[in-house]
Formats: sequence, structure tokens, C-alpha cells
Amino acid sequence: MPVPPWLLILITLLVVTLVINPSERDFSWYRTLKRPDWISMQPWIPAAWFVINVSFYFSALSYWRKSGDWRWMGAYGALLLLLRLDHLVICRLHRLTAGLPFWLLSWLATLVLALIVLPASPLAAGLLLPVLVWTPVEALITLQMVGLNRKEHRSGRGPSDRRPAGSRRL
Repeated sequence: MPVPPWLLILITLLVVTLVINPSERDFSWYRTLKRPDWISMQPWIPAAWFVINVSFYFSALSYWRKSGDWRWMGAYGALLLLLRLDHLVICRLHRLTAGLPFWLLSWLATLVLALIVLPASPLAAGLLLPVLVWTPVEALITLQMVGLNRKEHRSGRGPSDRRPAGSRRL
């Protein structure tokens, strides 16, 4: 009995999301960083990602129903990897700026994919809009965080790290 496409797309979304998440140890560094004051809506960030995931899933499913072409499902999978890799790279390298190339690439890839799927499925293209809106917002937040955590950013140490700094003198 073959796996239905809706289930395969959902499984892919869940597996990529779970596998590419940073470890708790790496993510704990990220949580200690200072954030811009205007981001007081921090509890809403997981809700934003929920909306992005749901709209991404339904975009892929909508396009699949119109085209039935697995190659484009591969493009959706590659885009999903790009969207998720930024968090892993930032947390693993402890460098906020490490995610910027991923945001730029994922935004451009989302725009291209939306334009490609638009003629076959305007709904699929429209459902990619949350990604196109959120990616620059996330990049802006991170750029502001770089400024707020400049000293910590250079040293790789978080603001809650109370260890004395090592001397560079001989």
C-alpha cells in the first residue's frame, strides 16, 4: 500500500524540522542573548513558525494536487532545509551573523518557487507569503541582536557567562 502524498509531505516536514533543530546545549546559548525591546512578542514567535509550517505544508500539498510532479516536491524539501538550517548554524557556531546567508538564500528561493508555482496554483504561491514576510523580520531581529550582543558576539560568550575573560598577554 503506497503512502499517500499528503502523508509523505507531512512526514518530510516533521522529520526535517526535528532533525535540523539545534541541540538543547546549543540553543541554551541563543536563549541567553539580549533581544531588541520591540520584540516583546517573543512568545508569539513559535506561533509564527507554526503558521509558516502549516502554510508551507498546504502550499506543497496544493501544488502537488495541481501538478503531481515529485521534482517540485524536491524543491519544496530543499527550501525547507534552507529555512531550518539558519537556526542550527547560528546555535552550533555561536555566531548570530552565520544565519544571514541562509535567510537571503531562503527568501530568494521562496520567491522563485512562488513565482514558478503561481501559474499552476495561485493558492500554493499565496501560501508561501508567510515565509516571504517572516524571513526578513527574522533577519532584522538577528541583526539588531548582533548590535546588542556585540561584545558577547566577538568572544563567543553569552551575557550570562560570569567566567573571567582569559588574558591574551604572554
